[in-house]
Amino acid sequence: MVHALEEIRRLLKPDGCLIDIHPTREAKFIKVHRGNDILFAESDPSYCGEDVKQAEEALTQVIQRGLFTMEHEGKFDLPVYGSSIAELQEFLAENEAYDDSPMNEEVEARMLELFTRVESVLKGAGAGSEVAYHERARITRLRPSA
Repeated sequence: MVHALEEIRRLLKPDGCLIDIHPTREAKFIKVHRGNDILFAESDPSYCGEDVKQAEEALTQVIQRGLFTMEHEGKFDLPVYGSSIAELQEFLAENEAYDDSPMNEEVEARMLELFTRVESVLKGAGAGSEVAYHERARITRLRPSA
């Protein structure tokens, strides 16, 4: 990741900037909403955050080396809504399509149990309820150092 940031710095125009957006290390949640009410929320048992840790370490390294200066940093919520568990599972499959490592059997079993509970809550909640995959993201604006 550091190599990619070095290459981005090389390619940026002198007045250019890098906008980095990636999830935070905070747990990701699957929630059921109806209007403004949260009827169910549980953390994603498959989330480990190792790739996020590596991204944060790479940013820290290039800033410490003086390649970039941080101009601004913020956090925001990044929910993805679906009308059903099937729709959410489709999103998650597409989102993780690059990861070809097998999922731990225990984690996979916990995910299936979670999806079953969410489906039950959705059915019981009635019309207007929806499921959301909720995560926090960090956005950082970086300028190449002189």
